[in-house]
Amino acid sequence: MLAMLACMLGGILALTQGALESSYAGIGFLALIPFALGALATGSGLGFYNSAGCIIAPVVLFAVIFPLVHYGFAEGLVCILMALPFWLAAGLGGGLASYIAHRRMARESMAKGSAKLKVSALLTLPFAVLIAEELAPPAWQERSVVRSVDIAAAPDQVWPLLLSIPGVTPDEGRATFTHDIAGIPRPSEARLEQRGEVLVRAARWGENIRFEERVTQLAPGRAIGWDFAFPDSSVQDYTDRHISPDGPLLKIASGGYRIEPLGEGQARVTLTTTYRMRSRLGWYLALWGEVLLGDVQDNVLTIIKTRAEA
Repeated sequence: MLAMLACMLGGILALTQGALESSYAGIGFLALIPFALGALATGSGLGFYNSAGCIIAPVVLFAVIFPLVHYGFAEGLVCILMALPFWLAAGLGGGLASYIAHRRMARESMAKGSAKLKVSALLTLPFAVLIAEELAPPAWQERSVVRSVDIAAAPDQVWPLLLSIPGVTPDEGRATFTHDIAGIPRPSEARLEQRGEVLVRAARWGENIRFEERVTQLAPGRAIGWDFAFPDSSVQDYTDRHISPDGPLLKIASGGYRIEPLGEGQARVTLTTTYRMRSRLGWYLALWGEVLLGDVQDNVLTIIKTRAEA
């Protein structure tokens, strides 16, 4: 059982490094692998065949796995936080299933070795589902995250800040889960540049993350829109290598500001970000999209509001 558990962990490492990486956000990886791990841990040589053991064994296993992949294999904290709720729930479910199977087999006077052997058959299910997901990937889904802020400044005072926000200092903006806990670098500047016939907002987060917002719509004083472009891998290099903004699972597509006059020297600014994702757990990943992208938007809008009102 311990050897099979080691093989399962090795398979996960191979999965995260290999050709099945596009199934990283699927049911097999987020639900069935932790379910099997929880069952195997409960049925391993620790002998935790009791109500406390089926909880303790999976929790102890994951308490070792997650720090190991974060510090030992440089897995991004964002990815770990996104996987943790599913892995914990599925792992506890697997431990409970192992406990129930053992009790049922014990009542039927079956040998303990047979019970462990049947539990170990769970190894085949996650990888079978992973292969099936790879052969029949889900359709792309398009979603948008929208945030707004009311600013005590006239639209003509706010508009220049929608075009360029240079020299953002670390103490500007607001505290957010995404920046202060998940560790995503804060926006540090966005500059509007003319490149031939194309207008580009060259954006930077922290010191190292770079990307471009290529302007597709410009209505001075009212709205600006763009398509995202990622000329290098700096986003995943300094956040999480599995969260490519233009990869097989996620594509950050477009965005833009809209400004509305509210009268009496006030304005409302709305920031929209549209992205596409591919996962059978889209409802869950969309919740994280609202949190992560929403935090970034709230932070940027707070900077604009503070500067405009000053």
